[in-house]
Amino acid sequence: MPAEIMAANIVYMARQRDRTNVYILLVAILVAAIAGYYLPTKRPQSGTSLTPKEYIELVEKKKAQRLKYSAEEAASASAPSAEYKDQPAGSD
Repeated sequence: MPAEIMAANIVYMARQRDRTNVYILLVAILVAAIAGYYLPTKRPQSGTSLTPKEYIELVEKKKAQRLKYSAEEAASASAPSAEYKDQPAGSD
């Protein structure tokens, strides 16, 4: 009799593992569906699928953005030193 109970337990445990694998598979399918829905809308700006004119405009746009950010960084780097100049010498 104990051998039959042990065999039944083994079959039951195998069924539980099968269900776990099914749950893992369902979660993976769900994640893939969500990724497939949202990722294509966030297309990176690259020159691979652009016409030559669009590519040149993209390069110019990125260059202008880089210059703007570098000018902002230079202004923010010099701004703290200007604050110290405005304070009186003996105020600590």
